[in-house]
Amino acid sequence: METSQLDPKLSLQPFDPEVFQRVWNRVMPDQTRSPIAMDAPSQPAVPALSPAPEQPPETAPQVPLTCLGEGSRPYTQDIRDMMDQTRGFLRSLQALSRRSGSRAARVLSGIAGDLRREERRLSTAHFLITGERYSPSQAGAAPSGPLPLALRTLFQQFHQRAAQARAAAQGMGDPCLQQLFQDLGEDAEFYAQRLRALLEEIP
Repeated sequence: METSQLDPKLSLQPFDPEVFQRVWNRVMPDQTRSPIAMDAPSQPAVPALSPAPEQPPETAPQVPLTCLGEGSRPYTQDIRDMMDQTRGFLRSLQALSRRSGSRAARVLSGIAGDLRREERRLSTAHFLITGERYSPSQAGAAPSGPLPLALRTLFQQFHQRAAQARAAAQGMGDPCLQQLFQDLGEDAEFYAQRLRALLEEIP
C-alpha cells in the first residue's frame, strides 16, 4: 500500500479566525457573513465615575506677629530704659552746649539731633507693641566740672550705652526690635568717637 504524502504547505493546525475574517472581508467585500461567524469582542465595563467630593475652601494659615507685635511685650522695659537714658543724654548735651564754644556746640548739637531721632524710633516701637505712648523720665543731672571732664564722662557713658544696647539685642526674639537695638549700639559708638575727636581739639 502506498502512503499518501501531505503537501507540506498545508497545515493541520487550527486557523486563526481573526486572520480569516480580515482576508474574507478583503476578498469577498459583497458578502456580509463569512462561513465562520465571529462574535464581536467584548468591551470591558467602564466603572461609573463618582463625583469628586467638594473640597472645603482653604484658609490662610495664621502667622504669629513677631515684628513689634504683642509677643514683644516682654521687651518694653528695655525700650523704656533706653528712652530714659536717651532723654538724660539730651539734657546733658543741651547743658554742655551752652558752656562750649561754637565748634564744640555744633558737635554736641549734632549728636543731640541724632538722639532725638533715636527717641522717636524707640517711642514708635513702644507704641506699636503696647498701643500706648511712653513719656521718658526727667530724672538725672548733666555732668558737672570743667568741659573736658564732662565730655570724658559722656564719652564713657556712650560706650556703656553701646554695650547695653548690643547685649539687649542678643536676647530679643523680635527681629525688628533686635535691629533697632543693634543700630542704637552702633550709633552710641559713633557718638563716643565724635566726642573723642572733639577732645583732641581742646587744648
